[in-house]
Amino acid sequence: MKITTAFIALAAIIGVGVDAQGVCGSNVIRKEVRRLTPAEWNSVSSVARSMNDAGWFGWFAYLHNQYFNVIHGNEFFFPWHRRFIRDFEIVGQTYDRNFALPYWDELRDFANPAASEVLSAKFLGTNGRDDRCVRDGNQAGWTLTYPDRHCLRRQYNAGARINAWYSPEFIQSILSRSTRMSQLRPGIEFSLHGAIHIAMGGDMVQNHSPNDFVFWIHHANIDRIWAVWQMMNPNQNYWSMDGFDSANRPMQLGTPVPHYNDLAGDTVQLGRKKMCYFYDNGNTITNRRRSLLERRGETKKCIPRPIVSLPPLPPLVEGVFNNVNALPVPADTYVQATISQKLPPVVLDKWFPSFTGGAAPNVTTGGAPNVAIPKAPDFQVDIPSAPYIPGSVPHPPVYSAVPPPYSYSAVPTHNGYSTIASDSTSDGYSAVDPGSSDYSSGSSTNGGYSAIDYSSSPGSSSIYGSSSNSGSSSGSDSYSTSDEDGEYASSGSSSYGSSSSGSSSGVYIPSPLPSGSDSLYNSSAASSSSSSSSSAAYSAVYTEEYHAFDPVDVSKGLKYPMPNPFPMTEHFVKMHNYPVAEIHKQYLLAREFVVDMNAAGYQSPFAKGATA
Repeated sequence: MKITTAFIALAAIIGVGVDAQGVCGSNVIRKEVRRLTPAEWNSVSSVARSMNDAGWFGWFAYLHNQYFNVIHGNEFFFPWHRRFIRDFEIVGQTYDRNFALPYWDELRDFANPAASEVLSAKFLGTNGRDDRCVRDGNQAGWTLTYPDRHCLRRQYNAGARINAWYSPEFIQSILSRSTRMSQLRPGIEFSLHGAIHIAMGGDMVQNHSPNDFVFWIHHANIDRIWAVWQMMNPNQNYWSMDGFDSANRPMQLGTPVPHYNDLAGDTVQLGRKKMCYFYDNGNTITNRRRSLLERRGETKKCIPRPIVSLPPLPPLVEGVFNNVNALPVPADTYVQATISQKLPPVVLDKWFPSFTGGAAPNVTTGGAPNVAIPKAPDFQVDIPSAPYIPGSVPHPPVYSAVPPPYSYSAVPTHNGYSTIASDSTSDGYSAVDPGSSDYSSGSSTNGGYSAIDYSSSPGSSSIYGSSSNSGSSSGSDSYSTSDEDGEYASSGSSSYGSSSSGSSSGVYIPSPLPSGSDSLYNSSAASSSSSSSSSAAYSAVYTEEYHAFDPVDVSKGLKYPMPNPFPMTEHFVKMHNYPVAEIHKQYLLAREFVVDMNAAGYQSPFAKGATA
């Protein structure tokens, strides 16, 4: 059955309709998973279990595997995954017409992810046991069928802990600095997107990652972030579709989305075509320009006071939330106010240029109907000159209210799977040898994790790294907390945050990002480092030694300094065929951001993480 016929059948079942202008007759609202009522979460869990029992999780894992190298590392990433998770949601609505895929606001959990309520028995379950099987949460006891019969597998990347990932402030910086989708996409894909996959391990670091329900709520959040960016500057961002596809052809609104008979432009606007959903982003408008002008002595009476409409927020204790689980708005929305209020103009100019350019970004509803959206440009169907993948395209299972079991097509794939039998009786997990490095941990070649022990003094060497962890014996892109040879230095400074940064008054002045089209992802630190590393090393191996903190002066009252995000692993970079030099440069940029935030005395409200 062709996908267009399948969608018509599903639309008839669940009552989805659009008018002559393509406007959806009804839309579901995707909520942050912790904001669901117990009844709503029970319904979501019930639908997910029914879908797995009918074979749908196996189907979507198979489909993701088939197109894996087509949809990552290029501009198919956002439109394809938006269409893919909407497909999952539409199938779920055949079981419950009100089914809406929740999202996970992972950014609020960045400093202490394993403590998140989402990763508990109440929601998605905890870490895998000795056999890596997850035994609690909504997928406890499941048997997954692709690529063989197995339990849901997880293995956190730091043993019982999860290394820190990217902060809401850094993601907000990417949104602020991106003026085209081709800038936004690598910024998000190479940071938050990869971080959550690597943190979970198990199924999530394989091509069949949709086996884990974490995949679906994670990608719903990635999709939400795209929608937020679209509305930050609608005239510039909303219909942005540029860059290149997997075959290095120009990406356009008229480019067909692989597997689906939809165009990339059909995925752009929420509430239209098949995109019949919105997100529950908090309706918050903060007047950053007023704050900036007041601090610069340029207050103008004509600027209105901020309009704030927020549910009750948990209290800040010493500048941080003690329990981030209770936050009623996404973390990236919340931090916009703290960023504009607490950072000096020179840091704002470097990392948040849209905050200093006049009108505040629109951060209301991620494309809800009450927000002005620019008229869609005319676009023609762009017929590719070559197929997206070799061989036959897999056929979806029959779409019906209760889909019957199905068999996978015998389609060769890059990882060696050909014919996969859905009725296998083996309980083995043959996709990956349990003893292999595919399940990356903190004790692998990626370096040890310097745990965040907040009971220690912020200046203690146990937090900021010791000489035993410093240095690298190779010419690869490893990191050292004691490096002083200029690898991390910008504009002549010997180390991040030192007094040699150009100020004698004690006010931190960050090194500027270079001007030019590549300034979004190239810092002076990244450029100097990449130029000193051999191209042979880049093509052969990717290794980043991790330290939670760089040796930067944080004697500015920061009890909870911002940690470095954990880098991508060699396995994850290789399986996606990501450009190693670009991954390395962007990780250096992320570390430079952390240094600037800590050196500027910025206290992230989320730097402590969740507590029970």
